Amino acid sequence: MAQKTEKRRAHIEITAYWGNDDTESTIKVSRRQWKEIQEGAEYATTAWGWYEGSRFSVAWSFAGGEVSIDGDDGMQCVVDLPICELIAQTSPPGEVGPR
Repeated sequence: MAQKTEKRRAHIEITAYWGNDDTESTIKVSRRQWKEIQEGAEYATTAWGWYEGSRFSVAWSFAGGEVSIDGDDGMQCVVDLPICELIAQTSPPGEVGPR
């Protein structure tokens, strides 16, 4: 019996660096969501941040063309950074593998 392969849609990986560029976090959003964020839409999500090999939880918040990233215990990592300063890369669609 032939196995079906699942198709993956293209998405945008958005990465922010802060501190002395030794702390980072990356999220994935759809191309449509990224376009809306670039147009000023509000969007929030959580992700992992990394600092010297240690992982910690962060919350990303977009509004008005800017992003803020907050860490554990109310730590403000990034405050009102223009989204043009983020690194955004498109991941092409492809096959994920058998279902």
